[in-house]
Amino acid sequence: MSDKIIIIPYGSLKTEAGSTLSGQQALSIGHRQPLARFLETIGIPRKRIQLAMVNHRAAGLDTVVGAGDRVALFPKEYPIFADWHAFRHADASV
Repeated sequence: MSDKIIIIPYGSLKTEAGSTLSGQQALSIGHRQPLARFLETIGIPRKRIQLAMVNHRAAGLDTVVGAGDRVALFPKEYPIFADWHAFRHADASV
């Protein structure tokens, strides 16, 4: 198993001020930690995240990430995700 976590930032997150990312990267991670803490480590403010996906599934900031995980981060300017939360709740009532 790899000791790295794959980070895939989209849109403006590739050039976020303070971010250590410029595109898809595999970063070493010492231990499993909540996504919110990991975002701090890589220099991306959580308020900039519209949607985070861990291993191809939507994830909250409390989701624990670690070595071997794939984390895709989508910024607020991605309008396609604007109603994602409402869509999921509407779908659940069917």
